[in-house]
Amino acid sequence: MLAIRMPRCLAAALLCAATLGLAAQSTAPATPATPHAAGAAAMPLTPGQPGYDRLLDVNRASKAQLQTLPGVTEAIAKKIIKGRPYLTKSKLVTRKVIPMDLYQKIRSLIKVVELPTK
Repeated sequence: MLAIRMPRCLAAALLCAATLGLAAQSTAPATPATPHAAGAAAMPLTPGQPGYDRLLDVNRASKAQLQTLPGVTEAIAKKIIKGRPYLTKSKLVTRKVIPMDLYQKIRSLIKVVELPTK
């Protein structure tokens, strides 16, 4: 085995750095950050979950309400209204009503409530 000689101060500095690195890792939060804090897309809310009633229903929202969503212009709001009804919110993309990048921005803010049949 080949031994590497280094000054004691360098060895102490490396040992200290390694110890501090491990200490920094052990003080990290045990639970993962929330999707909002991490900048990731939020998990969609489902009926019964707190906050679900605050989501905007794309089948019932007015043009003005739709325009409160980030990136939704008057023209896009009109297009959304014209394409109603939607069975799922992903139909906004599959029917080419809105582009995927806009859908990614608003999907955590919208919902689709089934319209009553006549």
